[in-house]
Amino acid sequence: MNKENIQSSFLNQVRSKLSPSLSFADELAELLNISRDSAYRRIRGETLLSLDEVKKMCDHFRISLDDALSPSSEVVTFQVRALNTENFSFEKWLRSIFEKLSMISQFSEKEVIYHAKDLPIFHFFQYPLLSAFKMYFWQKFFVRNPDNGSEKFNPSSISQDTLSLGMRIWEKYASIPSIEIMSAEVMMTTLRNIEFTKDCGLFATQDDALRLCDECNAMIERMNKQAEFGNKGTPPFYQDGAKYEIYHNEVLIGDNSILFRMGEKRVSFVIANNFDILTTSQESFCHQTEQHFNNLISKSTLISHNAQRERAKFFNTVAKRIEETRSYVR
Repeated sequence: MNKENIQSSFLNQVRSKLSPSLSFADELAELLNISRDSAYRRIRGETLLSLDEVKKMCDHFRISLDDALSPSSEVVTFQVRALNTENFSFEKWLRSIFEKLSMISQFSEKEVIYHAKDLPIFHFFQYPLLSAFKMYFWQKFFVRNPDNGSEKFNPSSISQDTLSLGMRIWEKYASIPSIEIMSAEVMMTTLRNIEFTKDCGLFATQDDALRLCDECNAMIERMNKQAEFGNKGTPPFYQDGAKYEIYHNEVLIGDNSILFRMGEKRVSFVIANNFDILTTSQESFCHQTEQHFNNLISKSTLISHNAQRERAKFFNTVAKRIEETRSYVR
C-alpha cells in the first residue's frame, strides 16, 4: 500500500466517525489547528499528515492506525469500554450506548442487527420496575465494586436520572430499523436473575418478585405485538417506531454481538465479560460479521409480520418460562 493510499484509508476511518451532517474539512481544521485549505490538501493527499497529526486524530476519534496499514490483516484492533468503578462507571456505560445509538440515528440509511443470547437490553428500559431491577442486579453482581454490600433490591435506589437515561436509550433504539436473532431461551438470564435474588433473600417483599414477573410478561406481550406489526412503535397502533424483524434460531444460541449498518459503513460490537464493549470498524472483520449474520438469518425463521403460527409458538414458550419463575418465587 503506497503512502497516498495509507493516508486515504486512514482519513476514511476518521470520516466514518463523524456525523454526515458535519464538514470533514472543518472538523479536521479545528482539531489540527490548521486552515480549511490546508485540511483539504491533506484530504486530497497533496500534503502528507505528520506523525503528530495522526496521533492527535487517533486519540481524538479513538481509532487505530493498524486498520489503515493492514485492512485485511487477521489482527483486529478493538476499542474497549471496560466497565469498572475507576474509569468507566455504570452511568458512563449507559451513556456510551446512548451515544452510539445517537450516532447511527443521524444516518439516512441505517440498521441494527442484534444476535442475542440475552434479550437486548433496550427492551427492559420500557418498564420502570424491571429496568430498576436489571440495573440493581448488574451493579451488585457484575460491576467490579468492593463497596457492593448485602443491600436488598429497592427500586428507589436507582436514580431517576439513570432510569430516564434508560428510557431515552429505548426511544433512540425504537427509532432505528433493527433485526434481532434469538432463541426461545432469550429470557432465561433475566428469569434466573429473579430466582437468584429470591434465593439470596434480597427482595424486600415477595410482591417485588411477582411484579417483576408481571413486567416480564408485559414486555413479551408488547414484543409479540411489535413483531406482528413489524414496528417498534407503541400500543395500540404500533406505527410510530422503526421497522422491526425478529428471527427465531432454534439451534444456535447467540453471543450478544451487534452490527451497525450505515449506508456503506459498518461497525461491529462484541460484548465481553458481560458488560465490556469491544468496538471495531475494521472492514474485514465487519464484512465477516455481516456474512455470519446473513447466514444465521437464512437458517432462522422469521416470526414477524404474517408468521402468526411460528410467532405464537415462540412467545408461548417464553411465556411458559416466565410462569415457571412466577411459581418458583410465589
